[in-house]
Amino acid sequence: METRFLLLGAVALQMVGFGIILPAMPFLLRELGGDAAAQGLLVSLFSLMQFVTAPLWGYVSDKIGRAPVVAAGLALGAAGQAVAYAAQSLAQLALGRALAGVGGGTLAALQAWIADLTPSDRRASAMALFGIAFGVGFVAGPAIGGALGTLHPRLPFLASAVLYALAGTAVARLPNTRPTRRQGFEIVVGLLAVPVLMLNLGMSMFEALLSYFSAFARGLTPFQIGLLFFVSGVAAGAAQPVVRRLERSSSPGRNAPLGMATMAVGLLLLSFASSSLAVLYIGAALVSLGGVVASSFIFAAASRRGAGVELGALQSAGTLGRIAGPTIGGYLYTTISATAPFIASAAVVAATAALTSLLLSRVGLR
Repeated sequence: METRFLLLGAVALQMVGFGIILPAMPFLLRELGGDAAAQGLLVSLFSLMQFVTAPLWGYVSDKIGRAPVVAAGLALGAAGQAVAYAAQSLAQLALGRALAGVGGGTLAALQAWIADLTPSDRRASAMALFGIAFGVGFVAGPAIGGALGTLHPRLPFLASAVLYALAGTAVARLPNTRPTRRQGFEIVVGLLAVPVLMLNLGMSMFEALLSYFSAFARGLTPFQIGLLFFVSGVAAGAAQPVVRRLERSSSPGRNAPLGMATMAVGLLLLSFASSSLAVLYIGAALVSLGGVVASSFIFAAASRRGAGVELGALQSAGTLGRIAGPTIGGYLYTTISATAPFIASAAVVAATAALTSLLLSRVGLR
């Protein structure tokens, strides 16, 4: 139990280290002669490296254990942020982001490590805790980075390197684990990459455009937008006891689609939020709550039949969805209407619910 919570703390530290640089990135780019296009490419480069390496890291962790792989990933993250801190050119900054992206691919091994330490009938709640630690770190990181960035635009990169190094030192001391039996790539578990991709596609459209929609279609102030994200964060945190209750009474094949249905309702509410602030807040809360429930049960189901390589494949599918989602959502927003991304996301998530139910029934988890 103690090891698992230390790992969750490492997840939070890693995501603080990731998010802490976001407010400072534009200013460092400008100092090095970059522009908005360069920032987009750097964000994509990080995600691309994570997408490529996650299954490889998962495979290696199945062979040698989770601890050395996660520690190596955090060390690469620290090295990448240190290179970015000292960068004197855009090429050096890109190298730093690429190294950090390769290190970020070990999140799947970290997730598998938590699964190894959790009984199979409690893995959904463990995955919910993973999602909450992930979200808390990502929310806290930009707030800390904004404060440090006012002192110097490079300072958040140095702080990020220190956080990655601290997390790596902590996990390197924890007991190593590996799968208890030899596990090959399960075809049905591999097929779960499709709903993971679709779920993240829909979720990323929501995340990428919620603040823009709130500011320019609804006229919210920065304080109101901050409160909106706070409410969403509280809803995501509330998902953990919901997941614990659901996993005692039903199966992943029913609970994951239930979470997606909750998301779809929330997304549809957002499309009707032009006249009601309360509807906007309720819709965003339902999307966050449903998203944690859905992803927790999908990854819990995969961890019963797969190992690190399978979880890595699912992480890569999610990354691919997050790369494509904001671009698709932005196109729908500008060419059709401000609510089109939310309607499209609702349709994608509703279709994903039906597909997930079918696939999990194939795994015997209906």
